[in-house]
Amino acid sequence: MVRRLTNGRWGLTLLILALMYIITLGLMARPAAADPGITLVLNGSRVNPSVPAYTDSNGRTMVPVRFVMEHMGGKVEWLDAEQGIVVSRGATTLKMWIGKRQAQVNGQAIDLDTVPVLQDGTSMVPVRFVAQAFGGKVEWDDASRTVSIWLGTASPAGQVRITGSYVNVRTGPGTSYGVIDVLPRDTLVQLLATGDGWYQVQLPDGRQGWVSASYSEVLQGNNQPQDTNPPGNNQPGNGQSPGNNPSPGNNQPGNEEPPSGQPLGTAIIGNKPVAILAGPNPVEKQVGVAPAGSRLPIWQQQGDWWLVELDNGQRGWLASSLATFSPEKPGQDNGGSETGNGGTAPSEGNQGAGSSDSNSLKITGVTVNPGPDWIEVTVQGTRPFTFKSSRWADHLIFDIPGATLAVAPGQDKVEVNRQPLARVRLGQYDANTVRVVCDLNGAANFTTTTAGSTITIRLQKPSVRGAKIVIDPGHGTDPQGSDPGAIGPSGVQEKDVNLAISRKLAELLRAAGATVYMTRDGETTPYTLSGRAYYANEVGADLFICIHSNASLSPSASGTSTYFYAPPGTALGEQRDARQRLATLIQRDLVAAIGRRDLGVKEANFAVLRNTKMPSVLVETAFISNPTEEQLLASPDFQALVAQGIFNGISDYLSGQ
Repeated sequence: MVRRLTNGRWGLTLLILALMYIITLGLMARPAAADPGITLVLNGSRVNPSVPAYTDSNGRTMVPVRFVMEHMGGKVEWLDAEQGIVVSRGATTLKMWIGKRQAQVNGQAIDLDTVPVLQDGTSMVPVRFVAQAFGGKVEWDDASRTVSIWLGTASPAGQVRITGSYVNVRTGPGTSYGVIDVLPRDTLVQLLATGDGWYQVQLPDGRQGWVSASYSEVLQGNNQPQDTNPPGNNQPGNGQSPGNNPSPGNNQPGNEEPPSGQPLGTAIIGNKPVAILAGPNPVEKQVGVAPAGSRLPIWQQQGDWWLVELDNGQRGWLASSLATFSPEKPGQDNGGSETGNGGTAPSEGNQGAGSSDSNSLKITGVTVNPGPDWIEVTVQGTRPFTFKSSRWADHLIFDIPGATLAVAPGQDKVEVNRQPLARVRLGQYDANTVRVVCDLNGAANFTTTTAGSTITIRLQKPSVRGAKIVIDPGHGTDPQGSDPGAIGPSGVQEKDVNLAISRKLAELLRAAGATVYMTRDGETTPYTLSGRAYYANEVGADLFICIHSNASLSPSASGTSTYFYAPPGTALGEQRDARQRLATLIQRDLVAAIGRRDLGVKEANFAVLRNTKMPSVLVETAFISNPTEEQLLASPDFQALVAQGIFNGISDYLSGQ
């Protein structure tokens, strides 16, 4: 009896284990069954790979990467030890891993919205991502169930002539890639391939890169331009730079830059010294220090880093977020012009300090008027004028274009020493710009009014009312393409959740009297990732709030976290207390509102946090990869709770808690 019972229990145990094994196999992530109805077309030619294209469970079209890319002239390498795929074509290298949502394009990390898989021993990858990584296009025809990939083909016999004044050569076909060189007008380089609006070229020293088709043209054997661009795609005739880099407030060099023998411009260091590193990466060793207020020539740009030169001749890399860009060259005479034939002046449409035009704008003084709970600063000019405001650490900056400073000696500074204003300073920032700086000794919001030839800046202790706040709903379609963010187990897309929460937060803030700016209020945004931060700088925001939903390969991961970034010893470090306090208060109030697991306040070098000049946070509201939290994030009631929690944190921060 005992033996029989024991044997019966062992049999039952084995049966359960067998069933669990079968169920586990069934639940393992597998590619969807190949769909023989999908037709694959490469550069106009129908092809028939041995493993056909199919649509996976995330709705993404998967194609055999080796078949497609070798057909297009690329090279594909399989890394068996790490289950990795390396695809190389021209100057672009793409790396992906089986079963992982992470990829790298020329070393730049990118998140995928589905995972590469192995099917019948063949690596299947998302077609749209791969094609766009190499500057191509993907078209889907639903009626015929045809996916067409258009990727530039090699053209070794052709040449490309640079038509822009100075044009960046980038490591890949897009403005998010780093700059490896700058070519002046009429330079001829060998054409390697054509992409969507970009030409892959080979430089005389053998390096390969990409130039924008808007500022270059293809030459045939008779040296006549090839008519490959539609009308209106030629270089603008107004002499402006094409603006391939985000440049609100002239914070970045444009696409048309001086050749490598001349500086691209000047990096102006703020009121704290900053570190100069051996390479364009924060982990590189320090090779020097740029003194506060110094003006350093910029010799090269790579992503968000500038190669600068110190006074002792030492060259090193400076994070562009830690300095202000000026098109003025070091040693340039501000009263003159460096414009050559067909060139572009550093600033257009304004007269410099040397102008004798009686109608030119002059800034003649500033007065300060304290009130019960505010301080007003009034700037006087000789005629009506415009200005642009920005904020950096404890300074409010107002730049007045086309102006000359005309104040008596000793009248360029007014000491106040009353919260929140310590002093007001005026200066001739460059030949065409007067800068007014309000040095703060406490937290402050400001409003401005214009009357005739004056502007009045009213400073008040911060509150939600009157605050300028930029909300950034993470992901969406930007100039680099569609980005849904993470996708939950049931198909909820992060971009939609982020937008819904951001809209509810904007409603709360506006109802409380704040001025709210959204980097997107729909599917699309005109800003790149860094451009979202530059936009906040451009509007002079008091706070920048970035809304995201977290994701993990583990479906059990859950909870809420808030990020800030302010490394000590840097210009951003001047805001460390403010940024950390904002993140702490939002995290505290958000967790209290939604009751999810408290993952705490964290610090990370995110682009939107690194490039904002005001206190900024990135909120990971909950894990969309967790089935329970995915359903919560999709719920309007939960979204409202998230918005209320973030609003409470902002209110507590602005009220001085």
